Amino acid sequence: MASFVINTKAEILKCRKTAAYWLTLIAGVFIPLVSGIMMVAKQDHFIKRLGDDTWRNLMNMNWQPAAAFFLPMYVILVTSLVVQVEFRNNAWKQVYASPRSYADIYFSKFVVVHLLVIASLLAFNISMVLTGVIANTVNGGYKFFATPLPVKEMLTVTAKMYASVLGMTAIQYWISLRLKNYIAPLGIGLALLVTALIIMTWEKIVYYPYAYTALTYFRELNKGDLTHLNYSYIWFVVIVVLGFLDTVKRKERG
Repeated sequence: MASFVINTKAEILKCRKTAAYWLTLIAGVFIPLVSGIMMVAKQDHFIKRLGDDTWRNLMNMNWQPAAAFFLPMYVILVTSLVVQVEFRNNAWKQVYASPRSYADIYFSKFVVVHLLVIASLLAFNISMVLTGVIANTVNGGYKFFATPLPVKEMLTVTAKMYASVLGMTAIQYWISLRLKNYIAPLGIGLALLVTALIIMTWEKIVYYPYAYTALTYFRELNKGDLTHLNYSYIWFVVIVVLGFLDTVKRKERG
């Protein structure tokens, strides 16, 4: 366990040579930043739009584009970036030749992907709260200061959204490990995401992991049924196991 933690830290340090950290920060703050600018620029409109339940309405305003496209797109991008470090440096053969187990190599990098996703979700929530505070400071007509911050609800939504991308992370990680070209897993992931948007009203959409973020947040799509999150867990476990077995049995690596 100690060696796994050390190697995971090493994988985190490797990401400094990529755009993964910047991408994580941008993915976390972009939507709240845009919404904050709009609230300051069009104060009368958004004071009326956000009404008395300001925090929940602000959450809805930020989470809608995130759930529909930005969060799954970020997962696709960051997974490819983390894995591509070794391909870009032609270092996979050196990694597998090092005194590390296959499980150590496979899961340490996968853990880094999830740490980055969690960091992005935390940055999203923090920046969303800050935009509300700044908007209310600029214009006292907003009611952020007079409305309790729904911390429990924010954490619940965030946890559900994280659960919704679990299956997708496993699929993208496996694809990224199998394909040496950075563009290929990115293109496949984007195609699967666009397909999800096209077939969103399909009655079997609960089996399609690239639709889970939208299904989780939009009640008109899930109708109060979050069964698809159970399938996200199943996709996650099955693909992680298959991906690991593929890594162990693969004859040519890197």
